[in-house]
Amino acid sequence: MFFFLECCCQNAADARRAEAAGASRIELCEQLPLDGLTPTDENILATLAAVRIPVNVLVRCRAGSFVYSREEVDAMAHDVERIRQLTVVAPDGDVRRVNAVVVGALMPEGDVDCETMRQFIGAAGALPVTFHRAFDVCRHPLQAYDDIASLGIARLLTSGHALSAVEGCELLAELVAKSQHAAGPVILVGGGIRPYNIAPLAAATAATEFHSSCLEGWERKMITEE
Repeated sequence: MFFFLECCCQNAADARRAEAAGASRIELCEQLPLDGLTPTDENILATLAAVRIPVNVLVRCRAGSFVYSREEVDAMAHDVERIRQLTVVAPDGDVRRVNAVVVGALMPEGDVDCETMRQFIGAAGALPVTFHRAFDVCRHPLQAYDDIASLGIARLLTSGHALSAVEGCELLAELVAKSQHAAGPVILVGGGIRPYNIAPLAAATAATEFHSSCLEGWERKMITEE
């Protein structure tokens, strides 16, 4: 069985390694020790030119909470719009663009900030949006899922409202079932994903897409389980 693997990378060199290891998609960010920040345009363009697989780009203006000021929201919406318009001609002559943006925002009480998300979605235009692991610190995960689904967001990156996907396995299974039943956002399972636990997590949750920020140990043969 083939599992779709998204790999979190910080630059073009990382992305090349991930593609060579069999990754199906890149999530590009900078400052991983801060849980990821918006990469520079130069970094985005270099990465787009370096790989053939889709590249999603994280938009996050600072570390810390996912509750943003009006000025921060406007700046991030501007970043989304600018990133949507980036293009690069790769060495093979193909014109490449960002595949999706990855973003999230919460209210001070811990609910999804739907108004801010609508602004980000509007800035993204036709570009799909992934709601990131801000979900895992929200107040009521099932209500948050419903809010995210109502916004028409394409994917939800989550560890199941836990520190790791293994710990959040029960909720992940429930979210995957909700997603499949009502054609909601695809559940992208992240949080401690490694070659040795991806198949057990798939069996326990019925998830088909996984996200890892670790490049060590991945090989093409590890992403496909017979």
